[in-house]
Amino acid sequence: MTVDYWSDGWERLMARYQPGREQAIERMIELIETRCEGRAARVLDVGGGTGTLCRRLLERLPQAETTLVDLDPVMLTIAESSLPPAVELVRVDLRDPAWTGRLPRTGYDVVLAVMALHYLPPGRLTELYAELSGLVRPGGFLANVDDMPDTDAVPPVRNHEVPGDGEAYWAEWWKEVASDPVLGPAVVERARLFGDAPSAEWNPPAAWHLRALGAASFDEVGVAWRDGGQAAVVAFKSR
Repeated sequence: MTVDYWSDGWERLMARYQPGREQAIERMIELIETRCEGRAARVLDVGGGTGTLCRRLLERLPQAETTLVDLDPVMLTIAESSLPPAVELVRVDLRDPAWTGRLPRTGYDVVLAVMALHYLPPGRLTELYAELSGLVRPGGFLANVDDMPDTDAVPPVRNHEVPGDGEAYWAEWWKEVASDPVLGPAVVERARLFGDAPSAEWNPPAAWHLRALGAASFDEVGVAWRDGGQAAVVAFKSR
C-alpha cells in the first residue's frame, strides 16, 4: 500500500469521528495568514498525527517553518513518508513535562493542536498550557481545537453514518495497518507505548480552556471558531 492510501484512509476515519475537523483546519490556516502577514511563520503542530495540518498549511504558506510533534509511531511513520523533508518531526510524550527539551527550537509564532489534547487529564493539560505559553514568542498565538461542549451549541449532523458503523470502520482500518509490512512494526511499537490503558477523553467546555489559558501568561483569550460541540480556543501573546 502507498502512503497516500494510508493517509487518505486516516482522513476518512477522521471525517467520521471529527466532522468539523476540515473546517477547523481551514479556519486556523486563515488565522495564521492574517496574523503573520505574509512572513515565514514558525509553526509548532502539537499532536500533529499524519501531518494533515502541516500539508495544508504548506500548500498555502510554502515558506512556513513547521515542526510536528507526536508520540504515535504509526502516525509519525505516515507523516515522515508524506511530508516534505523540511518539516521537522519530533517524537515526544506530552504527558512528560520534559518534552519541550526535545524541540529543535523555541520562539514559535503559532502553536496549534487540532483534536489532539483530549486524552490529557485536567491537571496535566493545565501544565501543558503553561509549557506551550513559554514556546510562543511575543506577537504569536496558541490555538487548540477539540470537543468543547457548550450548552447553547447544536451538535453537528453526521451524514451517512449508521450507529456502530464507525467502530467497525475504525477496527478494520487498524487491522489493515497491522498487516502492512512497513506500518506493522509501528503498530507493535504503538501497543507497547499505549497498551490497553484508556485515555482520559476529557472534554471540558471552552470556558474552562479560556480560564486555563488566561492563567498561563497569555494576554488575550477567546473562542475563534465553533461547530456544534467542537470549538477552537485561541490565546495571544502581546508584542
